[in-house]
Amino acid sequence: MSSIMQCLARHWTSNPPVKTVEQIEAERYLFCVPWFGNRYFTSKLVKFNRWYLFVASFLCQFCCGSLYSWSIYNTPIDTYIYKNATAGNAVYTFYIACGLLGSTAALLGPWLERNGPRAGMSLGSSCFLIGYIIAAISLANESMVGVYLGYGLVSGFGLGINYISPVSALQKWFPDMRGTAAGFAVGGFGAGSIVWGKVYLPAIKAFGLPGSFLFLGIVMSSVMFFCALCMRTPPPGFNVGGINIHGVVHVEGEDDHLIEQADQVDGKEVKSIQSPGVTKDNGTEYEAVNDDGGRDVHEAHAKHQDGYKNVKNMSMISCLLSADFFFMYFMLFGNIVFGLVVLSRLAPMATGVFGQTDDEGATVVSINGAFNCCGRLFVPMLSDLLVRIFHLNPPFARKCIFFTTLVTQMVILITLPTIMRNKNYDLFRFEIWLLTLCYGGGFGTIPAFLTDMFGAYNIGALHGFILTAWSIAGVGGGLGFTFNFNHLYKVDKIPLVEAYIQNIHWIVATTIVGVVALFGVRTNPVDRFAPGYQFSICGKPILRIGQNKAT
Repeated sequence: MSSIMQCLARHWTSNPPVKTVEQIEAERYLFCVPWFGNRYFTSKLVKFNRWYLFVASFLCQFCCGSLYSWSIYNTPIDTYIYKNATAGNAVYTFYIACGLLGSTAALLGPWLERNGPRAGMSLGSSCFLIGYIIAAISLANESMVGVYLGYGLVSGFGLGINYISPVSALQKWFPDMRGTAAGFAVGGFGAGSIVWGKVYLPAIKAFGLPGSFLFLGIVMSSVMFFCALCMRTPPPGFNVGGINIHGVVHVEGEDDHLIEQADQVDGKEVKSIQSPGVTKDNGTEYEAVNDDGGRDVHEAHAKHQDGYKNVKNMSMISCLLSADFFFMYFMLFGNIVFGLVVLSRLAPMATGVFGQTDDEGATVVSINGAFNCCGRLFVPMLSDLLVRIFHLNPPFARKCIFFTTLVTQMVILITLPTIMRNKNYDLFRFEIWLLTLCYGGGFGTIPAFLTDMFGAYNIGALHGFILTAWSIAGVGGGLGFTFNFNHLYKVDKIPLVEAYIQNIHWIVATTIVGVVALFGVRTNPVDRFAPGYQFSICGKPILRIGQNKAT
């Protein structure tokens, strides 16, 4: 048992790899491929710039977003395998993939921090492609189990790694705009859900159902492999706008030990490598790779240095076991359950409750996807504006965002039954799109919130672990809503509108839990790092419990 515990402790430990001189030199350029013997194949046509990672992250997530278009495949697969369009078996592939996405992200988050985003995305893209190939072969042999195994398990595994890899990288490269970086890192997921839904049916017509999986798997995995070539973590001593990856104001010479470690690899001395604005004791100047974020970046973070320095020293285990992470988990869960249920039911609600056409149902779903994408992109940007303009403590700014999204959802949940009973379709669309904006905003903001709270070296593991809330909400919430709705409508013979309304009641409870959990998240560093559990309001402690062993 002790050996198992030691193994688990080692796994849940973040030990970022020290970069070799050869790696630092190769990563001065955008495209570099690691090879055996610490060698790198490098194209020197384009020099690296951190802004290129925005594009690479968006494209990777764009391909991952194809998961949310799976419903397009349900009817063709059921018809192809069971000769019955209403068999209802293909949809379980989506639930399996969602479950694997969250669990894989949780289990491999620490591994990602130890091996870097390039290795993570290479592994994820390989699994994604293999899963599509297995699914294509299984469809050719009319095996639903093979589709579950291929797309659900193997591709779902790859999706989990590729979802968190670019997020982890961007949080390290953009300490000056973590919300914006998080938004772009996951915003592509929402955009992909819109576009791929328009691609699946034409691909089926062009290549057949099995062939469409092979074709699309190759296309999407090729894009993700290409993005993996661009991914990397910052070099030793990286800082932007006067702050390092931890948000701590950079002090010259502070990271020299990291550079010395890199210089001593294989006993080689390097005269000029890419490490921004750091000067060694021997006078060697390291070429800067990043742009200066400006005076406002330094000022926005200068007021909160004590908190950032304490966060920098937190271990991964202490973060996972902290009360704040516990509350953040349920905060996110409460923020996404309603959105996940609506995403899966929006078209049937439009046609069944409001009497709209199938084309209108498809249109409202597409527009809803656009709001999901916009929420992921722009809501986290708003949190950065709060930090820059009002110099708020960054974790508190993210907390304000979640307070807004959760309260907005509460208002929607209270008013939606009346709107549905009155069959006010225009107001229904407005509220659902606003809901989806909040839903996407939660996903876009949570990576920056986690990084602010627990540090840049723990984001991969914590983001991966908190995504299990997504899996539980998607699988448990989706199945629970479906079973309850079917019982109310088909067994109890309750009118369609009332079946939806009565099924919303339990969602109200989960959202209330999210609001309560939000207030439990402590963003004040004095509270977080005080002995015992301390909670203050307006700087005055109102609750103190026990000894704080986590920090």
